[in-house]
Formats: sequence, C-alpha cells, structure tokens
Amino acid sequence: MIIIMDEEKELVIDHRKYPRYCCRITVFLNETQMHLYLCDLSLGGCFLEAPEEYILPRGSLVNLILFLPCIGPVHVEGIVQHHGSNTRKGMGIEFIHFHNRLHLVFAKFVKILPILEEARELYKKLINRPEDQDDA
Repeated sequence: MIIIMDEEKELVIDHRKYPRYCCRITVFLNETQMHLYLCDLSLGGCFLEAPEEYILPRGSLVNLILFLPCIGPVHVEGIVQHHGSNTRKGMGIEFIHFHNRLHLVFAKFVKILPILEEARELYKKLINRPEDQDDA
C-alpha cells in the first residue's frame, strides 16, 4: 500500500499490486481500432484514455489487442474497473486472460519499461542542454 497525492492534492491510498508505466501504443478495443494513450500499464491492467463515446460501463468485459512495439499483437481479455477522474477520462481495465500464453511475452515487455523510462528522461535532459555543453 502506498499513500500518494492526487490531482486535487488529496491523500489517496494506492492499492495497486504492480508498478505502472506509460507508453503510447495502438489498441484495438472489441475489434475497433483506436489510437489511444495507453497509460498506467502494468502486469495486472492498464488505463485507456478515451473519449466519452468509447467508455463502457463498469463491469463490462472487453477484448483488447495491444500492439507491442518490436513484438506484435497481444490479445488479452479484461474487465472495466473504473472510469478515471474528472480530469482524466477513460477506462481502468483489469487483465483477466491472455490468449496463447502471451502473458509470458507481455511480462518481459513490462519488465523493460523502467529502462525505457530512464532512457526517455535522459534523452529529454540531453536535448535540452545548450550546444556548448555537448560532449566532444
């Protein structure tokens, strides 16, 4: 259990089982292609930022195809657990079943995400340096 501050500066208890990571990938939701910002990706689920017309009721079963970069499509079934907040609309989806044992591949993909986040932060830091500070 982790206690964090939410967007309204209120204390919130985070009951998540797994660390979360952000990445932009193509997602098919119930066979409809959408280029959504899939964020808070973890071994146990994800949050899909989505316009109102794509938001399904809590408890809805969903079929997702996640197109993992450098890997390919991963089919997963999930259930809508929540709809986000006033400032961030979408669906929190809990993964319940991966097809063809692809949870093994997905777990390896999630494992490299912290390294990619480190590389992204280093990139941002380096490209924002003045040119006279570049390494020779």
